[in-house]
Amino acid sequence: MSGARSAKALLAPWVDSAGLDETALAGLTMTSGEVVNGGLFMAVAGSVGHGLDYVDEAIAKGAALIAWEPTDDLETTQAIRQCEAAGVSMVAVPELARHAGAIAARYYDEPAASLHIIGVTGTDGKTSVAHGIATVLETLGVPAALMGTLGWGRVGQLTTDSLTTADAVTLQRRFAMLREAGVRAVAMEVSSHALAQHRVDAVPFDTAVLTHVGRDHLDYHGSVAAYRAAKRRLFTRPGLRRQILNIDDDLGAELATAADAPGDRLTYGRTEAADLQLLSAEPRPSGLMLTLRIHGLCRTSELGLIGPFNAMNALATLGAVLDGQPAETALEALARLQPVPGRMERFIAPGRPLVVVDYAHTPGALEAALQGVRPHTRGRLICVFGCGGDRDRGKRALMGDIASRLADEVRLTNDNPRGESPDAIIAEIQAGCRSGTPCQVEKDRHTAIQQAIEAAKPGDTVLVAGKGHEETQVIGQRVSRFSDRESVGALLTGEAG
Repeated sequence: MSGARSAKALLAPWVDSAGLDETALAGLTMTSGEVVNGGLFMAVAGSVGHGLDYVDEAIAKGAALIAWEPTDDLETTQAIRQCEAAGVSMVAVPELARHAGAIAARYYDEPAASLHIIGVTGTDGKTSVAHGIATVLETLGVPAALMGTLGWGRVGQLTTDSLTTADAVTLQRRFAMLREAGVRAVAMEVSSHALAQHRVDAVPFDTAVLTHVGRDHLDYHGSVAAYRAAKRRLFTRPGLRRQILNIDDDLGAELATAADAPGDRLTYGRTEAADLQLLSAEPRPSGLMLTLRIHGLCRTSELGLIGPFNAMNALATLGAVLDGQPAETALEALARLQPVPGRMERFIAPGRPLVVVDYAHTPGALEAALQGVRPHTRGRLICVFGCGGDRDRGKRALMGDIASRLADEVRLTNDNPRGESPDAIIAEIQAGCRSGTPCQVEKDRHTAIQQAIEAAKPGDTVLVAGKGHEETQVIGQRVSRFSDRESVGALLTGEAG
């Protein structure tokens, strides 16, 4: 998978090559625990620490070279002494975090250069759109892979991951593995963190897709403006060939009219100005009937997904794959899409309410999910949700207001409270709840789901929002196995649909 590379071959563009060793390195990583004997450890500056804090582990693992990123307040004396004592070479590389991806790409023989890489970003819809693109491309006969929240690899053969977008070195290693496996296209979720932290600087994106930009990760970015600026970076990259833009979104509309934006722009939305216009999304028992205008021509397509926002996700997917493909062929493939696990996923059992599990954990996503299931609900709509701890507190009251306004009954519960008090989180959600809607509290998430399903009748809908595909629950320092999907399936003893 890799041709071994020397320190001189890898680092010479960014540091003085004099004195750099020409011995082949056995591997490279940005994680001290993954260092291989004879490998390179790249110690970069992080938001809460520095890679040099873990130099002892890198040495113990057998690192042959440690490249480190200088910062103004970094104390290096101890690390230098440890490396000298162990006979391990060190080299300072200015702005190493920015260059790590390019270094890794060189090590793995530029693996992404032979791949058609489609980057998808936005607050909501990234996972569904990336999954849809990879699935449709496979249906069209293009060997395609997915990278994102659900994992990475070929659709149906995903390896799970803890990050939406992996670190810069891991990305290049995975590109190399996918290249060797015969993959030709990669649909990749691109998070705001990855863009701000330069994890994808060395990824040669061919196409960039924007879903919808709302409010998220303000605990990291500090403001909506900074969050939007991070998202915008994907669409200003030199070499970008195509942009697929949601012009119903403020940022999408702004990007669509940018004078110096690279690549061709294809727009989608409900507005008449869109190249791909959604005219209607009629609810059907098994999904939606879409009426679209594609470059001025009216077409219809069935979609086996529920929720108007999935109609918009379908347009984003269609825009990405309409790249030399006839519209009829792409629409036929689109009609075969199935729900992404934990994304508006329906659970059905005879004589029981419809239960929908969705990852909605932002105000915009929760509002869209509730509006999406309402047309499929003959009776009452019950919403079970919570908010994560150690994250954006400002969204909690907003989500309480949305749930109490759009659902007939709300049941508040835990959703990864982490280091915060579950009671305090729930109180902040309750502060936004409207007095006219019943709002009950049950902190145990499984019990809350059980009570909601038992209280519902056939024709009612229970929306379980917030965790989607996740399989753990974090309370304090304890990480326990927990899955909304498994809980709902066990309670209904039915099948996911």
